[in-house]
Parts: sequence; structure tokens; C-alpha cells
Amino acid sequence: MRFTIPLLLLALTAAPAVADPPIQLADDLLDLQQPDGLGLETIEGTQTLLYKATEKTHKFCHHANLVVFQQRLFMIWSNGLVDEDSPGQRILMSWSSDGDTWKSPLWLTGEKNEICVAAGFHVYDETLVAYFTVTGGTNFHPDTALYAIHSRDGVHWSDRQRITSGFYIEGPRPLANGRLLLAGEYVDPSRTERRMRILTSDDPSGLGSWKEVPITPPDLMVFGYTEPGLFLTNKGKQATLLFRNYSGTLYASTSRDNGDTWSVPEKTNYPDSTARIAAGNLPSGGAYIINNASALQFDRRQLVIGLSRDGLLFDRAFLVRSEPTSMRFEGKHKLDGWQYPHALTWKRYFYVAYTINKEDVGITRIPLRRLR
Repeated sequence: MRFTIPLLLLALTAAPAVADPPIQLADDLLDLQQPDGLGLETIEGTQTLLYKATEKTHKFCHHANLVVFQQRLFMIWSNGLVDEDSPGQRILMSWSSDGDTWKSPLWLTGEKNEICVAAGFHVYDETLVAYFTVTGGTNFHPDTALYAIHSRDGVHWSDRQRITSGFYIEGPRPLANGRLLLAGEYVDPSRTERRMRILTSDDPSGLGSWKEVPITPPDLMVFGYTEPGLFLTNKGKQATLLFRNYSGTLYASTSRDNGDTWSVPEKTNYPDSTARIAAGNLPSGGAYIINNASALQFDRRQLVIGLSRDGLLFDRAFLVRSEPTSMRFEGKHKLDGWQYPHALTWKRYFYVAYTINKEDVGITRIPLRRLR
């Protein structure tokens, strides 16, 4: 009997430590029993509508992406005739010199019978690069690939060049020391064994030298589109990728070697309705996540911004948009709600772009002081 306590202590000491999840939502921050509003306040902000579908215009909009270039705020988005990702879908662009008044949307690229999907921007050496996915008829067709055009003034553009295979809705994101990360989806036939496609490049132009980085999901059946979202912590020493999936909460993976290797994606407690995630860092270094935080799949009634000081615990949250919306034009894969956010900081404001019912395009400008 005298050995019972020491052996018990030895067993407890030898037990493996339970690792914390890559991110965690503070307990009771969101009230999922209140599907309308989640018990949150709406953050102060001004709203601008950049595109409104009418009987005489294209009736599908999605995949909004923002960038700052030459003291102007640019946005591109996918613009289709009626249905999502169908022939004739093109890329539109608008810009603003003050973040308040926007130019009328202009055609950027997309041929008559193509299916083009807006995939973000990159800025280097006074050059603006715009990315777009061209599908092979379906999003995961083997011919689906990412293309780019570039401009020195945001008005005159180069011919397109092919970047890499895959389906993408966001452009390269910076890691530490200037390295770029490009995150999207594998297409057929690779999707029988893989989902998220992660690449890195040390070419600052964002136009070449992309290298595949392995990342292994724990269960392929949990993931369809993964639409990765990235933020950095610990002064850039750790990168975190968030993934859309069918489980009801986000999955997350981390890298501590500047994107060379990534942990196996883990399930978190951060609710997500299966939609695109906007993630990134504020000027203070803290992290943000903007998503449709709901326990119901494809429930896009409200956009929620979650905030974290350390990129680990998200302990503040606000509604960005939550007013009731309703489609005016029926279309394939369309649904009501505030959808597919993208965000950035410019001057004294934080901008959140989104589509409304997959037919209109809007942006909310939030004073940065409200996020501190």
C-alpha cells in the first residue's frame, strides 16, 4: 500500500499534456440560442452600396476583394448573368480615393463564354496585380487555374498570365520576411486525396516560383471548399490558417517555420455556417475573424467580427451587418444574407467588403478606434 501514492504521482507526471487548440472562442461570447443577433451589439460603421443588381444588369455578384494601391482603395468581385459560376461570369472593379465615394464599376477581365472568379490582389514595386480563377466549366475541373494581370496605374492592364492550377478566391498573403502564401483548393483528380492547396513563394512579385506545401486534413469528408483565411501572431513567428468545413465550427492549422510546414488541421469551438472567412491582423498586431458565425449550415443572416489580442483567445465580438435581406432575383446557388467578407485597414478605418444575397456588393467602414 505504501507504493500507491508515488505510483499514482508517477502516472500523472508521465501522462501526455493535452494541447490547446490553435484558436479558441471565449465561453458565452456568442449566444447560439439567439440565432438573430447572437446576443451581440452592432459595431459603429457607415455603409456604402457599390453595385445593385437590376432587371437590366448582371444579377450575380460574389467574391469581393480589397487592396490599397497608390492612395486608392480598390475592390474587385465576380459578376455573373444570373447563376453562380456560370458562362459569361466576368470580373468588375471599382475604386475610391477617400473610402466613401466609389467609381462606377468597370469591366476588368473575362471573355464572353468564360467563367471567371475574382481572387484578390497583390502590390509590389508600384505594381498592382489582380488575380482571377478561370474554371474549366466547373470549379474543380482539371483545367481550372489561377491567372493574373498587372498594372502600374490601376487603369491600363497587361495580358493575362497563368499562375498555377487550382481554384482560388483570394490572392497572396504576406508571411514573415516577405514570403508570400497562396491558399486555395485542389482540383480534380487531386481532390480524391486532398482539399486545401497551400503554396509559398519568395518572389516578391507574386507572379512565380510557387512551391507546394503539404497539409493533411484529418478527414477528407469534413471538408468541401476550404477557402483558407490567414492571420499572424507572436510578431509574425506563427501563422494560423482557418478552414471552412461541414462540422459547424472552424478548423485551424499553424506554422512556426514561415510556412514551410503546417500542423494537421484541428477542430476549434469557433462557430461557422460553412462560408468564406476573412481573417487578418489589425495595426496593433491583434487578430480578427469575420464570418457567418452560426450553428446552422449556410445561415448567412449576419456577419460577425471576432477580435483577439494574442491570436489565440477571441474574447470580443460585434455584429458588422445583420439586417434582414431578401433576394430579388432567383439564381443557381444563390441565398439570402451578408456573405463572403474581405477586409483591410486603411488610414483611420477598417473596411469590410461583402456581397448581399449574392447579387449586390457593399462595404462597411468602421473607425479603427472601435476595434481597440
